Amino acid sequence: MFITGISFFSGLILIVFSIVLYWKKSPLQRVSRFLAATFLLLACWNFSIAYLYSGLSSKSNLLLSFYFPVDLILSLCISPALYFYVRMLFDTNRQYNWKKYLRYHALPVLPPVFFLFYFAFIPADERIAMLLNESFDDSWMVESISKLFYTQSAAYFVCCLFRVRKQREAGYLLEVEKQQTNIRWLMYLVLFALISYSLYISFCQHEDSMRMHIFVQMCLIDSLILYLLVQSVSYTGLSMQGVSAISLSNETKTRTEQEIQYESKLNITETQAHIILQKISEVLETEQLYLSKKCNLQQLANYSEISQHHISFAINNYSEYNFNDFINKYRVDRACRLLQSGQQQKLTLEAIGYECGFGSRANFFKTFKRFTGKTPAEYLAIQQSMSTSVNPGE
Repeated sequence: MFITGISFFSGLILIVFSIVLYWKKSPLQRVSRFLAATFLLLACWNFSIAYLYSGLSSKSNLLLSFYFPVDLILSLCISPALYFYVRMLFDTNRQYNWKKYLRYHALPVLPPVFFLFYFAFIPADERIAMLLNESFDDSWMVESISKLFYTQSAAYFVCCLFRVRKQREAGYLLEVEKQQTNIRWLMYLVLFALISYSLYISFCQHEDSMRMHIFVQMCLIDSLILYLLVQSVSYTGLSMQGVSAISLSNETKTRTEQEIQYESKLNITETQAHIILQKISEVLETEQLYLSKKCNLQQLANYSEISQHHISFAINNYSEYNFNDFINKYRVDRACRLLQSGQQQKLTLEAIGYECGFGSRANFFKTFKRFTGKTPAEYLAIQQSMSTSVNPGE
């Protein structure tokens, strides 16, 4: 009954979590709702486990006669859902051809679906006997599906890790609709999933009971969801905004407030501030520091030989932008020059974004549109139209 209670309680928590996340307004509404659907999927998996263990603990023929191994199908949908959440989080502007993706990612789900139909055609008395004497767990089909689950989960978790590491090269902060999303927690989540998965595989090698396998599997998956919940609450309370658009951490906010107080004490005249702006502009143009994804205030201070506080004060008080936008303006200007020069014939729009120092396709498209009022594709179409009108004979 303990397993039944834990599974049922976890399912209820996940349903509440998914409902709040689905209706909460966020800059990443589409991604948030996809994550809500993932939580709902996990809730159904927990309820299926709770139903099975309830029938087994009470040895109820009535409950067991209506059991069908839906949990095997749901378990093979969990890691692909997490993988697509990570991809959608970093590619918010991308339109996915779901038919194309499902064609390949749904293949591992086919064996448990076939097994479900096979199990449904077995007489009820035989199904109940299989569940009670554990011959269901020992069947070669169930064991094969379990091995498929191990392989699939490992592959998707590794893909998630590489995707997050790729994004991390541009920094842990991802800008979304003028908000900053901290992906450090997502890196820890994937690492935690991989470590938990390794421990789970080690446990399965020493424990033959399939029911214990399912119990440990449930505990690990629920632990991942609990980690998600803790991260959300720690960043933004119960608003659920933290799952898809996390703001700066308290530590970063405190540091920003200290910098503001320090800047207020700086004795810099307007003339001096404009001299600083001119100096750092010359450094940015000469050294092209903005082409680096890791361009930061400290690097600019080192090259210009001006203190970070003076640079920050000059930008925040005597330019139209904050530091990030100040750097991104140079990147957008370079992207415009590349598009005007016909560079897109050699590089894709996404490649031009990386060439100009943007860390992701989504960040490039959103920042470009914010500065120019057009997407890169729209800007390119206008440039091509102008070129055609100037040279009608070509």
